[in-house]
Amino acid sequence: MKEPILSALLVALGSGVAIGFQSTLTNWAGRLIGPGRSGLLVNLAGGAIAALIILALGFLTASRPIQGLTTPSAMVVIAAGALGIAIIAGAAYSLPRIGIAAGLATIILGQMIVALLVDTFGWGGAPPVPVRLERLAGIGLLLIGTWLILPREQP
Repeated sequence: MKEPILSALLVALGSGVAIGFQSTLTNWAGRLIGPGRSGLLVNLAGGAIAALIILALGFLTASRPIQGLTTPSAMVVIAAGALGIAIIAGAAYSLPRIGIAAGLATIILGQMIVALLVDTFGWGGAPPVPVRLERLAGIGLLLIGTWLILPREQP
C-alpha cells in the first residue's frame, strides 16, 4: 500500500477513535443536561478551544490565521458549524436511547449514504466517482450491520 494512502487511513482511524470517545462524552452530557443544551454547549466549548488555537497561532507565527476568509468560505464554515450543532444534539438524543454502538453505526450509515452521493456527483469538489455494484453492496452491508447492532431491548 502506498505511503500517502496508509497515512491517510491511519489518520482516519484515529479520527474514528476520537469520534467514539466524543460520542461517549456527548452521551454522558446529554444525560446530564439534555440533548439540546449538550449540542450547543459541546460546540461552544469546541469553538472556544478553536478560538484559543487561532489566537495562539496568530501570536506564535505573527500571522493572521483567518486572513483570506471570503464571504463564500465564511458561509460554508457557518453552515458546517450549524450542522455540527445538529449532529451533536442528535447524538446526545439518540445515543442514550439506542446505545453508543448502535447510534454510531447509524450515524456512520448516514455518513456513508451522503458520501456516496457526494462522490457520485462530485459535490465535494473532487472528480466524480462512479457508482459501482460493489459500492452499493458496501452500503447494503453497512445497513445490515447497523440492524444487527441495534439493541433488542431499550438500554
